[in-house]
Amino acid sequence: MRFSPLRTCPLQRGQGTPWREAQTRDLKNVLKGLRRDVPAVFVSGNHDLGNVPTPETIDDYCRQWGDDYFAFWVGGVFFLVLNSQLYFDHSKCPEQKKAQDAWLAEQLALAGKRACKHAVVFQHIPLFLKSPDEEQDYFNLEKSVRQELLDRFRQAGTASSLVLVRCAPQG
Repeated sequence: MRFSPLRTCPLQRGQGTPWREAQTRDLKNVLKGLRRDVPAVFVSGNHDLGNVPTPETIDDYCRQWGDDYFAFWVGGVFFLVLNSQLYFDHSKCPEQKKAQDAWLAEQLALAGKRACKHAVVFQHIPLFLKSPDEEQDYFNLEKSVRQELLDRFRQAGTASSLVLVRCAPQG
């Protein structure tokens, strides 16, 4: 195993609750027991950032767990970790969404230049559960957002080998 994707959703209490600090400490203590040669790759979600993230919840997440979106290569495979909460509702943090969108454009251009053959996207809220044209609900992204992202992946030449990994429980 080259890395382990994790979500911090075991922290079931939201930002600012009395339990949050203790839950964060407990989870970090558990993580100390993981193999050091297998890096943990954290994927942010609604329990970290809220259903409507704010600059403060994103900053707190980044201080605790690392970047809320990033990319890496392993064995010739391109991995993207996206902050899908920004695609769900960025009304309180439009600048953060704009920054992630610009960064994603750069990453997809890089993937195209490097002739990426396989791409894997980790995100908490999946683009879709069964079909790209399904209706939007709590467990997937809005159709227009979904289509925009799929178009961006397709234009970068990664769509034919794109694997979308949802990090949310089945609804």
